[in-house]
Amino acid sequence: MFLLVHSAKLVNSDYICTMKSGLFYFKKFSVSHSQSSMKVGVDGVLIGAWAGRGGVRMLDVGTGCGLIALMLAQRFPSAGIDAIDIDSASVAEAKENIERSPWGDRVCVMQSPFSSLYEECSECYDLIVSNPPYFDSGVNDFSSARNIARHKGSLSPETLLACSSHMLRDKGRLSMIFPSEYFSKLRLMAPLCGMSLDRATYVKDGYGSVAKRVMAEFIKKESESSCADADMTMTDEVPTLVMFEDDRQPTDEYRRLCGDFYLKF
Repeated sequence: MFLLVHSAKLVNSDYICTMKSGLFYFKKFSVSHSQSSMKVGVDGVLIGAWAGRGGVRMLDVGTGCGLIALMLAQRFPSAGIDAIDIDSASVAEAKENIERSPWGDRVCVMQSPFSSLYEECSECYDLIVSNPPYFDSGVNDFSSARNIARHKGSLSPETLLACSSHMLRDKGRLSMIFPSEYFSKLRLMAPLCGMSLDRATYVKDGYGSVAKRVMAEFIKKESESSCADADMTMTDEVPTLVMFEDDRQPTDEYRRLCGDFYLKF
């Protein structure tokens, strides 16, 4: 993960999100991450700000301290959000962060493995969002999403894509941020899982940097046959978000994306 463990000091000597008394302060909420396995990080803020087009029920998979769930609650005032994590300390801290926020009545934090929720939830969600761990799940046969969900350590981008069709309503969306080397594999895999790529954005630190991350949003089609014609084909150009100018000031595009959250934007 790309973490802000250095007190979120990203732009000269200013804080994008100010840390005080152990809390990271955003514009409308604050987050503690001292106990969570998933810290406050650039990747989480990016996907939390970029994901989704609306909906009434959403899921944050691997919530950690609850950052993405809080961002979704701020962005979508009518949505109910479930947030899951297998780590008990993360769940406890996420609950504290949610309770301290203005949206405690709309966010439910649960300690649950992804496999258990997969078994229980069929066509439950309009949007699933995750900043998943970066590792290969070791699963190459995607013919059984149920087996993939049960695979040891199975919170990889491939697993989320393979299992989301079962958990999403028609035209529901899965949004993830992951290393760019995963992208081609996931694009090819999506139609096999009843999904298709709807939009994507490469992320670069600066204009001269390599795009090491990509944000991608996959959509569940209403029928398997419609998945054959992906909304975004392999030949479509993928846009790029550059975060910083040469003087390390945020670009205008980065400000537009995250301006509702970062204090100094």
